[in-house]
Amino acid sequence: MINNRGNITDGSSVGLPSTSAVGSAISPSAVREFLRDNPAFLSENPELLDPATGEDGPDTNVVDFAAAQSNVFRRRYESLRSNHLSLIQAGRENQSHLDGLRSVLMQLIRVSSIPAVVSTVLETYGQKFQVPFVVLGIEANRNETGEFHVDQFRRLTPGSVERLMGDFDRVLSPIAGQEAIIFVDNADEVQSCALYRLSIGMQRRPGVLAFGTTETGAFSPDQADDLISILCGAAGAALSREFDRL
Repeated sequence: MINNRGNITDGSSVGLPSTSAVGSAISPSAVREFLRDNPAFLSENPELLDPATGEDGPDTNVVDFAAAQSNVFRRRYESLRSNHLSLIQAGRENQSHLDGLRSVLMQLIRVSSIPAVVSTVLETYGQKFQVPFVVLGIEANRNETGEFHVDQFRRLTPGSVERLMGDFDRVLSPIAGQEAIIFVDNADEVQSCALYRLSIGMQRRPGVLAFGTTETGAFSPDQADDLISILCGAAGAALSREFDRL
């Protein structure tokens, strides 16, 4: 046996069974185990990787180490290439999300009235997340007067957000329950919903932005929702700007 210094041994000094124990033959599994435990062996003994001379055939017991290592490098290259392509694709998808986020934020910056902000939020968010029902609810002060009418906007009575969401800042329900009441006329159609708490203006006026679907399981407490959370925060900021102007 050749050790990792190029010396001939009986195999026992490098972790292989000695020839006295197993005879002159060394099993392929023992060779694999040795090479796995001594990864630098072939690079320290490059002469073993030279192409074997003589006749190659099924009965010659000749192993072309150069071809074998070439195959290993080829597989590693293909694996790295696949990983790099996946990273590039993920980067493009992230850039697409960022472009969409920037577009929505610019729309919220441009509008300059509460009805316009509400309409922008409901329309763009519904399209962005491809959900059929989007509702914005804001609690009214007890002495507040004046109305503005926008489809899917709800002026809520004080305490409504607390009853809907309890102590949570978000509620993602795979199967909609009592919280679906925020959708009013569409409550019976909503099978899964996501509710996000808003705090609007210097008065910290409670609000809720709700998304509903007709399919169960569309929302889950374990799902990643960073993009929705960011856009809900942007909606709250735009509404705060307009309410503080009143």
